[in-house]
Amino acid sequence: MYISKWRVTFKLILKCSMNKLLFTALVFSISCSLCLPAFAVSEIKSPPSMVLRQQKIKHPTEAMSNEQATAILNNMRQKRTDADKVTALKESLKDKGITIEQLTTLLNQFLTDDAKLECAQYAFPYTTNYKAFLKLMDLFAQEGYKQRLEDYYNKNKK
Repeated sequence: MYISKWRVTFKLILKCSMNKLLFTALVFSISCSLCLPAFAVSEIKSPPSMVLRQQKIKHPTEAMSNEQATAILNNMRQKRTDADKVTALKESLKDKGITIEQLTTLLNQFLTDDAKLECAQYAFPYTTNYKAFLKLMDLFAQEGYKQRLEDYYNKNKK
């Protein structure tokens, strides 16, 4: 059995903001008349239409209580490795707001700048006073991590 015609359509809409320049839209379409054996048909799948957009972050208006932050801190202190602490922090932050001051206390529990940066970036959408986010730069020993935090903030701020 042979298939005499096939069509592949691929749409990618990419919207990026870089130095206030916006660029969008790449549309790619191929139509061919070919004779393909039936076994080749299973290999040809129509690619999904992809839409990649940077979502606007909606920061919470209320932060967790200091008692909740202390409970997270105590949970993190029970963990031995930074990886375990990262997991504990991420699980604890779901659906909760956090202040930069509370986040600073929690980030001080990490030994490495890698773990601090990962958690700071993860926690950004949960911060209530996100405009003070760059105060976290003081927690990092190496300039490269400070720069990566600043780049992340500039890319994701409102």
